[in-house]
Amino acid sequence: MDAPWQTVAYLVASMLLRLAAERVALFIQANVPQHHVWTHFGFLLLRFSYYIGFPYIALLLGALPARYLGLVGLEQLPHATELSTASGLAEPLRIAIAWVLHSWLPHLGQWAGLTIVMAGLLAAVWRLYRYARHATQSNLPPPDMSSSLGDLTALVTVVYAAVHWGFYRAGIWWLSDDLYLGVVGGVALVLTEWGLCAWLAGQPWRRLSSERSLVEASLLVTTATVFYYVPNLWLLIPTHWLLARLCQRLVAASPNLAYRDY
Repeated sequence: MDAPWQTVAYLVASMLLRLAAERVALFIQANVPQHHVWTHFGFLLLRFSYYIGFPYIALLLGALPARYLGLVGLEQLPHATELSTASGLAEPLRIAIAWVLHSWLPHLGQWAGLTIVMAGLLAAVWRLYRYARHATQSNLPPPDMSSSLGDLTALVTVVYAAVHWGFYRAGIWWLSDDLYLGVVGGVALVLTEWGLCAWLAGQPWRRLSSERSLVEASLLVTTATVFYYVPNLWLLIPTHWLLARLCQRLVAASPNLAYRDY
């Protein structure tokens, strides 16, 4: 299979698996007792296979080069391995780390600046949203605050989302050979996937308009913007986590932003 068609196949298979998982999850929740140990570990394994497995297989089989996924510096590791026979294991590892860091250094300032700008933009947007919602729903009781956005700031969730969104972005970038189209197309694919999942789950508008979905969409757009200027997944993950933490604090600070679980 040619590389472009192989990449398309991975993208389509990923979306189809997500849609199938939505149906299976609804069936399991309705028919399997909650907190069942096998169900718990089964979900963990499926999540890991879906979020990490597809990008890893695509990378391993050459369907997507490392730099399109934002794995800056990974291409330097084979050069360090070549030195292992002559210098042992410690020296090539040190050289590889030095090469990786050297490839990051030119972008650290821009990355830090963009992270601050996106944080300020998120804070402004969510404050405006809070005031707009307060003005339109001032006579309504505050929404249920029993749920939280804490899981969005968990390291595993951040890594899964960053890699999964980066996988779609990398696929479009690789197919179009245009970073801008890759960023925009990746965002469009993720939004399409969310829309189809919401449609399968029923009440799509209620699910897509929930504050949780809006927070995830804001993280999707802001991290994609950072990636456009600094295409480095290693640096994007801490940015994603920091922005998710910021959103969590903004939501917790106002009852008008406490999302209801769907």
